[in-house]
Amino acid sequence: MSVISLKNITAAYGNKDVLMHFNLEIARGEFVMLIGTSGCGKTTALKLMNGLLRPKEGSVVVNGNDLSRTDLTALRRNLGYVVQETGLFPHLTIEKNISYVADLSRKKDGKAIQNRVTQLLQLVELPEEIRRRYPDELSGGQKQRLAIVRALAMEPDMMLFDEPTSALDPEMVKEVLNVIKSLTESGMTIVIVTHEMGFAREVSDRVFFIDNGIIQEQGTPDEIFGNAKNPRTIEFLGKVL
Repeated sequence: MSVISLKNITAAYGNKDVLMHFNLEIARGEFVMLIGTSGCGKTTALKLMNGLLRPKEGSVVVNGNDLSRTDLTALRRNLGYVVQETGLFPHLTIEKNISYVADLSRKKDGKAIQNRVTQLLQLVELPEEIRRRYPDELSGGQKQRLAIVRALAMEPDMMLFDEPTSALDPEMVKEVLNVIKSLTESGMTIVIVTHEMGFAREVSDRVFFIDNGIIQEQGTPDEIFGNAKNPRTIEFLGKVL
């Protein structure tokens, strides 16, 4: 059974249709990559999954809930969302950035929240003393890892990532991808919009190639990167690999 289902979707910004005849099914525990050129509709698909955008036509069902008829606040407690801009609160220390979200979503007591902060910092291999710093004191890679930590503080069942490495230099990219890769071992459902083709080929269960608002081809990494059938997929991969 699908944990995320987009059926017969048409989605638009203003008068412009961005996704058309769009169907996507993701099973629980899958690690899925959405690839394609900028502006093809990848981010729009993520926003639909998170309820940030409503479709013009079609249905979006997440964890059995039709997003047109459900409490989105409750839904998002089980659906972490990490974007290119980290969204960290600049006036709060790292510890308070994380503990605020952990407390908001689960109403834990103070000691349990502090323990959770420690666990999450260890998960992303950041030193304990960083919890007393402010976001502007950190590197780009550290900020992006902390954006992931803050999403994980809600203890979600699913994670959505929108090009989490696009603004990072190569060394920082590796740091962030290593954290995301470690999440695959937890059985969490993960959907990533990415331009990191090597990463998509290495760790994903399925890859969806989107072009002009339509899924042109989908399959395993070997099928997409090693034996693509669609001419547009072949053309795209020929330019990025």
